[in-house]
Amino acid sequence: MSDSHDPADTVKELPLRPAASKIIDDTQQTDPLPETSEDKPDSTPNSPKSQSLEELPIEIDQAKKKKKKSKARPKSKRGKNKPTGFEEYYVDAPITPEEFSAEKELYNVSRPLTHRIEDALLRYQKNRRLESDRRDVFLKYLAYGGVNVGQRMFGGLDGRDLQQLDSEQILQARAMTSVGKDKSNLAVDFDAVVRGFLTSFFPYYFNPDTKDMIKLATVTIRNFLSYLLYHDVCSEYNDNIDQARTSCDIATRELWNNQQLMAKGPGDFNSCCSLLFGGELHDTYTEGNQWRNSKDDAPRLTTEIARKIVKFALAGAGENRHALRFQELTENKTLCAVRIEDIDGFEITAVHPPGEVVREFYQTHAPDLVPVGKLLARTYRDPGMPDYDRSPEERVAQPERNFELFMEGNLLQYCYPGMKVIAPVWELNCGFHYFEYAYRTYGSNYTPLVNDLMLGWKEPRDLAKAESKAESDGEDDSSVTL
Repeated sequence: MSDSHDPADTVKELPLRPAASKIIDDTQQTDPLPETSEDKPDSTPNSPKSQSLEELPIEIDQAKKKKKKSKARPKSKRGKNKPTGFEEYYVDAPITPEEFSAEKELYNVSRPLTHRIEDALLRYQKNRRLESDRRDVFLKYLAYGGVNVGQRMFGGLDGRDLQQLDSEQILQARAMTSVGKDKSNLAVDFDAVVRGFLTSFFPYYFNPDTKDMIKLATVTIRNFLSYLLYHDVCSEYNDNIDQARTSCDIATRELWNNQQLMAKGPGDFNSCCSLLFGGELHDTYTEGNQWRNSKDDAPRLTTEIARKIVKFALAGAGENRHALRFQELTENKTLCAVRIEDIDGFEITAVHPPGEVVREFYQTHAPDLVPVGKLLARTYRDPGMPDYDRSPEERVAQPERNFELFMEGNLLQYCYPGMKVIAPVWELNCGFHYFEYAYRTYGSNYTPLVNDLMLGWKEPRDLAKAESKAESDGEDDSSVTL
């Protein structure tokens, strides 16, 4: 006697799985077997047998293949946290006696200087992690100094070739810098190259807009010079290299001030003088300007405001003779300004910020204005620019002149003795001077060189010989029959 089971429970307990889909042709179908009474479906509508497999609550546990996500390597394994060798307190590790003996032989004074510099560059780039911005500045500095930068022709090697070389040969194979034989007769001056690169080339080629960008350049070059001293690469030029490091320190302090003065100058007082007496802003009145942008809330420089700024500057920072002469010429309507010709700009000799008396004067009578200080300067002609065509008589008749300039205190903080400012200078007939927008500013150790003219220079070819050679090659090719 058999136990009775509920058909619904029986179906739920069966380990049902989806059947594999198969395509059966009509020719392959077999005759259906006769149905028995047990195979007939139950007449009950809610019977589980009457439900299709799709309607049954079946849980399908089919493992889905998931793509393995590649985990990003941490910075420590990617080398991003490794020291670059340019940190503030980074020093090279002490060398072993074996390394000292090898370097003493490698950097012996008897070897040509070009060979020693090449070897030092190879090892320096191996021991420093030069990131992209730092590498660009460093390679441009080397090219400015006469070093050939770039992959050597026909010097490429694949991985199999490198496996057959030792460490020294691999270093030579991967070299990106070299010193040509044609450079062996040139004068060697590390300090002049540093001054020329940092003062006349770097600010206008890279146009640094942050103080960190300037420090990146000066610290990189100084680090390389310290490497030359530490490893005694060229002992006969140690004093010159040490002076070059001092030039890097000077450039670090001055370059950012130069950029700031160019961006924020010439100041309210000099702009007002240009508007009232002569210059680029002369007669550019804004009182009846109908094209003013409604979203621009910046105050407009009007003639009334300009007169106020000039008068308070003369009364506060000027001398009595300047103020009295200015008042006399203004009443007679004979006040005028003349641009000083045959000069490029001025060199600052002294800086006098506004004193306590001047600040109290402005605070009492004109709190809306910025206190004005004084600059003492002299004429300057840029040696990097073509000289003015002057006769011997004109050179004698125009000696060096001294200027007395006024400037706001917030701009005087960027000025220092020795700064060269390339800008138009005007002189008022009452005795003081003013200048306009500064086109360029140079540091106290500004040194223009012709090295930047040689960047990218290639030796000229004789076109006549090249054409004759091409013609001869063409005649030889035409005589060959295949």
